[in-house]
Amino acid sequence: MNKKAIITAQKSGLEAVELTAEQVAQFLGTHPEFFLEHEKVLAELSLPHDSGKAVSLLEHQVVLLRRRFDNTSRKLGELLENGRRSEQLFGITRELLLALLETRNAEQVVAVTRGHLLSRTGVEVLEVILLNDRDRMPTGEFRVEDEALMLEEFRDVFRLNKTHCGRQSETMLRWLFPEGSTHVQSTALCPINSNGQPLALMALGQRSPDHFTIHMETLFLDFIAQAMGAMFTLHLEAASTEP
Repeated sequence: MNKKAIITAQKSGLEAVELTAEQVAQFLGTHPEFFLEHEKVLAELSLPHDSGKAVSLLEHQVVLLRRRFDNTSRKLGELLENGRRSEQLFGITRELLLALLETRNAEQVVAVTRGHLLSRTGVEVLEVILLNDRDRMPTGEFRVEDEALMLEEFRDVFRLNKTHCGRQSETMLRWLFPEGSTHVQSTALCPINSNGQPLALMALGQRSPDHFTIHMETLFLDFIAQAMGAMFTLHLEAASTEP
């Protein structure tokens, strides 16, 4: 944009001087006292308003300041809400981690995690699905699925080693949650590793489509999955050394 503002000399014998809008803006930016010394010019300035009426520069500045204040207040509210939410999630994660340290076997790891997340968060259904790697199978009653199928179906989840949030197809929901998929609208899929290798998948479900979204911060869920993997590894190693 290169609009020109024409400044005409008042004294006879002088030629008109053409200034670009950018030059005028630069001058005013480097001479903020200009309008203090030329109050009459300031009073005569007017700007178009959304309503179609012209408003003074001062009125326009008040509107801008009010918009900035509203925007700042909204952002501050979001920061405070995020802070409260993070504090709550940290407390839940801390309690869960301490409880996991008291578990005696892999079955208890699943039971403790299920109990904490279903009772203290918005999670409504939870499934832990183990991959059927016979060399690294925890003892106990677990849901076990074919390893090749799991690694293919959830290859990005295991490859990135990060919780994936979003919506799933009806077919996938029925497979993930055989006993509770009816009202599930959003899911979080958390990879669980043992010694760096895929061991299980934890699937969380919620009836709100906006609960688990692709924009959701998954730091706490990732940490919980890592803690579960560490405890699974501990119990697997302990079982392998038993006589």
